[in-house]
Amino acid sequence: ANGDILKFAGDAILTLWQCEESEFPATIDRVVTAAINIQCKMDNYMTEVGVNLRVKIGIAVGCVIFYHIANDNERHFGEAGQTIEEVNIAQSSASSGTVVISPKAWDLLEQKLFSYNILENGYVEINRRSSLSKTLQTFMETRDPTKTEIFNNTPEPECLRLTQLSKVSEKDETIYRMYTNQNVISKLDACAELRWLSEIRTVTVMFLEVHLSDYNPENHIDILNTIQLAFTIIYDQMTRMLGTINKLYMFDKGCTFLIIFGMPGKKHEDEPTRALKAADNIMKDFHTKNLEASIGITTGRAFCGIIGHPQRHEYGVIGKSVNLAARLMSNYPKRIACDDTTRTLSNLDPQDFLKLSYIKMKGVPSNNVHYEYKIDRRKDRLFSTFIPPQQIEDDGGKIIGRVEEMKIFEQELTRLIEQPKEDPPVMKIESATGMGKTRLLQEMKNVAEKKKVRVIFAAAGAVEHATPHFAIKALLVQMFRLMECCSATDRADVIIKFVEEDMIKEIYLLNELLKIHVGYVKRAREKDKKKKLTNMICYLFEKAAKEQHTMIILDDAQWIDKDSWIMLHEIIKRCRALIVCSTRPFPAAHPPMEEAKRILNGPFTKEIHLSSLKPDDMVMLACQLIKVTRLPIQLINILRTRSHGVPLYAEQLVSTMLQFKVLQVHTEKQRHDMNRTGPLVTGPLVTDTIQEESLQDPLAGNDHHMVMRLCKTPSFKRKVIKQHSRQSTCPPV
Repeated sequence: ANGDILKFAGDAILTLWQCEESEFPATIDRVVTAAINIQCKMDNYMTEVGVNLRVKIGIAVGCVIFYHIANDNERHFGEAGQTIEEVNIAQSSASSGTVVISPKAWDLLEQKLFSYNILENGYVEINRRSSLSKTLQTFMETRDPTKTEIFNNTPEPECLRLTQLSKVSEKDETIYRMYTNQNVISKLDACAELRWLSEIRTVTVMFLEVHLSDYNPENHIDILNTIQLAFTIIYDQMTRMLGTINKLYMFDKGCTFLIIFGMPGKKHEDEPTRALKAADNIMKDFHTKNLEASIGITTGRAFCGIIGHPQRHEYGVIGKSVNLAARLMSNYPKRIACDDTTRTLSNLDPQDFLKLSYIKMKGVPSNNVHYEYKIDRRKDRLFSTFIPPQQIEDDGGKIIGRVEEMKIFEQELTRLIEQPKEDPPVMKIESATGMGKTRLLQEMKNVAEKKKVRVIFAAAGAVEHATPHFAIKALLVQMFRLMECCSATDRADVIIKFVEEDMIKEIYLLNELLKIHVGYVKRAREKDKKKKLTNMICYLFEKAAKEQHTMIILDDAQWIDKDSWIMLHEIIKRCRALIVCSTRPFPAAHPPMEEAKRILNGPFTKEIHLSSLKPDDMVMLACQLIKVTRLPIQLINILRTRSHGVPLYAEQLVSTMLQFKVLQVHTEKQRHDMNRTGPLVTGPLVTDTIQEESLQDPLAGNDHHMVMRLCKTPSFKRKVIKQHSRQSTCPPV
């Protein structure tokens, strides 16, 4: 039909037929015919993964304004105008299996050729041609709904787009690269196949709609200026928080940005925190510019990769979490709405989340709970990032595969307790992400507390890396349990009761750090104040360590701020405490700051490098994670041969298999019953081909004796096999 795909928008496709105004009638006839053919081929189409596709189509005619928003590093294009508004209305007015066109398009169409219904809003629903052509009738009678050649990798030459036949200059290529996702650029530069761009990964999704006040589709200049201003604010925050602007859409009454946290090359553990903090900062900046926005944020697994046809595709992100973020944005206007997963994983202050009233949303279970993130800036808060009172929890299971590391720790802990004249060294635990550093710290904490050692900890992320004294503040808050205090006065009273009388006059130095209000007589010079603050903090740690043996844990030490490192160095010199740091290896291009080197690479620092777990330990770990005593032999083989001894791999693998119901957990009795009677009614269990391997129970004292069985879930297996075996550069949409 000589049309072209302009943009993919999630599960929607925006197409364009470019023509002169005199060609409108003939073009509209061609477009409507193409729409009817699409409905014949694709509506009620059963996909290979068991999902029934429904299609609805909207059509409008008129002028479209294309605009570009940009800075020196990145560009995006969008479309606007009355025609875009009308096609949005037409699509919204359509129901599954129908084609709806705008009143203007209907007036230009040869109406007698079609069967139609006029809707209440004046738009027209096209059902079919009054007399179908013989070719179309034959197709409808003989088509196989389970097969389609729409994704054929060898299209006819006449199907090629003009841009694919033209040569691109170096100058044009430089411009085109600015419109392309950086992840795609890096893969193309490395000559990687496009199919390697596609994957299922956990991301945090943000949908942000910029509200255009006094919106007029024909007022193009004002619209463009507003969107450019919004883009500048959003881009600055994405640069800070390492988010990626994936798409830009123009919908009715607003412009929408799709932003992803956790794209390849920008993966971090604290993406929910980054997204919520970025959203809050954007809202603040928008307020200063008289802009309004609605934001929806979710966290979950999504398909990130190439979407479309081999001859026309884009890099996109689709999945349930993406759909939910869009619905939260639409249903809770002028707010930052998020799902419970994002709220939980963010570690932000629970008081800043308000439970939202229930609104029925398509495809969203009624028992889902959603929240508004709204910081009460009138609160006298200690942290912008919430530090839970028990950040390192005891999961009740014994640590697996870290016997030697625990022996070294217990030796140093014994030295702290039994040899008061000897100063324990700083212990540095180093490994790549996913090797179990935090789990090892958890075990060390448990052992120390059983021996009546006070354990205080600090953990920071990239967001706190530039926050002065963040780690020191977290340690003080843990040591004095200041999060339990209701006011600045209560916090001040705790400190006053702890210090000796001659130090009370110095407590004012902690006013800014701990958000307390203690008066003082003489104002110190800035240089003297810093020195006195360091002395005061060292005094607090020194006194606490004398009263009770103390262990300080610093998790993710690579993110600790400069001021905290300086103070920690002084604390180590004056305070007899066992310091345990966990960190990732620093890349050569970004070595640790000098203040950190003095501690992490000091002469009295004892280093522990976490190696990969043994294959049998990986199996035991998987059992512990899901609290079972048996695993299917197929899963055991995967863990032994393909996990490379990385604990995070086992955690994510079993989590995903449970999520997609590839695995189910049963008791030993149920397992024996299934072996006698066959599959359970509750699930498609395979009992005649699945072998199992008994394992020593890693959960001492567990009387349930749970076992895990591998389910034969055809839709999931086909999906995985197809994803790995498809030769096309573009998976189906």
